[in-house]
Amino acid sequence: MFMKRRIVAMLLVSIMIAASATGCTDSSKETVIQEIDYDPAVEAAKYELGELTDADKDFVIQLGYRDCDHMVPSIIGEKAGIYKALGLNVVVTKTGKIMEAMSSGEMHVGYQGIEGAIKSVNQGAPLFMAAANHLGGSRYLVVSNDIKEPKDLIGKTLAIGSSAEAKPEWRNWAEQLGIPVELENYEVVDMGDKDKVFALKAGQLDAFSACDPYGSLVEFEGFGRIMATGWGAHVSEDMEEGWGICCIYCMNNEFKEAHPELARRLVLAHALSIKYLYEHPYNASMMFAEGFGVPPEVGLKTVYMKTIKEGRTITWQFSQENLDNYIQYFYDFNIDEKDIPNIDDIEKFMSTDLLETCGIEDFDTFIKENIDDNFPVGDTYDEWLSKAKVIDGVTE
Repeated sequence: MFMKRRIVAMLLVSIMIAASATGCTDSSKETVIQEIDYDPAVEAAKYELGELTDADKDFVIQLGYRDCDHMVPSIIGEKAGIYKALGLNVVVTKTGKIMEAMSSGEMHVGYQGIEGAIKSVNQGAPLFMAAANHLGGSRYLVVSNDIKEPKDLIGKTLAIGSSAEAKPEWRNWAEQLGIPVELENYEVVDMGDKDKVFALKAGQLDAFSACDPYGSLVEFEGFGRIMATGWGAHVSEDMEEGWGICCIYCMNNEFKEAHPELARRLVLAHALSIKYLYEHPYNASMMFAEGFGVPPEVGLKTVYMKTIKEGRTITWQFSQENLDNYIQYFYDFNIDEKDIPNIDDIEKFMSTDLLETCGIEDFDTFIKENIDDNFPVGDTYDEWLSKAKVIDGVTE
């Protein structure tokens, strides 16, 4: 079985190399980001900032994010001018090696899945969770148009990862869809999310798991659909509570100690970027589309899913309850103890100090006072889009 999967993977690589030569998005360099009534300097001035040392002013901050919609604040901070307004010299890099770079000190802050962060800290990596980024964390099982019903997946090629059987996500989907959870019933391969899209489009893959924009991109281009949605953790029937946590904003310990004011301002920048996402969703969608190289329509669908359809799960605020719910999710699906990313020292792993000292307001209060009336949960896509255009002055 291992050799068979390896052969399939090698075949897919050849397909992806060919596909990547043409890509699947518009290559135009003309920006889709709108000029709107937003001044990041005015927003920054609402918060009391400490003094920057000469070393702080000269310091170049390396920030990383993964190729996933959960991490869109990283792009907004750069494109909306928030980093600059806070006196931060930030280099933003999209990479799948965030934990390695942060462990070595080459990267100072990063948007990272919580599982990878927990494992790194447990192994001695000098980093901690400075803020939340995405509670729950929606991900999708995307299938080709040839898959008419769940049972059609049996025996097919799925890019869900060779360790999927030990993850709540796959076990949840298998249970929902009424298909076998054992991976021996499928041809399972490992590959990057962007490559999965190329392979599905080329007919060499039948299904894959991924976050957005890849599910929305497949549906937009019409060669597949989202069959199931999963969460990093959600242990309640109520979408307003019971959330675990999927993605976090993590920071290198040594960087925080050497540059405490930069650390505070970075967490504030993260929160202001999330505020921008909710207050200016149309332009945030355009920033996402440009940053991820997808059509504007895909950016819009992605931000709608993140801020309306799936609730208010992108946030800077978190509690130990979120971490407890995340761990409980593994136990709920009877995952073997050795495969559960338990936190060795929770006080070492997480800290709310920067959130408490940077001056950012309570997230729930912000949503209630500034977002709920304009963009209530339950809005249809068309209702949301119409209001989003008005707020950002989009006339076409």
